[in-house]
Amino acid sequence: MYELKFEDKVKVWRDLRNQLESAARPFDLLNQFVKSLPRSSRKENPWDPKSVAEPWHLIENSSFTEYEIALLCAYTLQLTDRFSDAKVEIHISKDIKEDINMYLVYLDGSIVLGYNNEVFTSNLIPESIVSQKVIHLPPLH
Repeated sequence: MYELKFEDKVKVWRDLRNQLESAARPFDLLNQFVKSLPRSSRKENPWDPKSVAEPWHLIENSSFTEYEIALLCAYTLQLTDRFSDAKVEIHISKDIKEDINMYLVYLDGSIVLGYNNEVFTSNLIPESIVSQKVIHLPPLH
């Protein structure tokens, strides 16, 4: 997706959202998509509320920070009919045992995307993962 023209990126993203509408395992499908995105070494400041990019600005990128990937996951879910009414949050978290920062997407408080690049239920997230800030994303439509 990252080497495509903007219009083609929009089409790829729309096709993904259309697939999520009826997929038997939509979170796995989304997870596989974001795993294929190129990672960026750009610095980010997720603590700044102004750093929350709009969905259309994100897909212009040729590479993504971990925070942008969490935003893209959240926006992708929100822009489907299937998950448009879900409560979507990004938890800026830290694994206090391993001293690793992470950005986890919570859907209705029960599904978690982004931990170990997989999909989990919230009850399977280790206690060593501590949410330091929760960003509540308002509905997009």
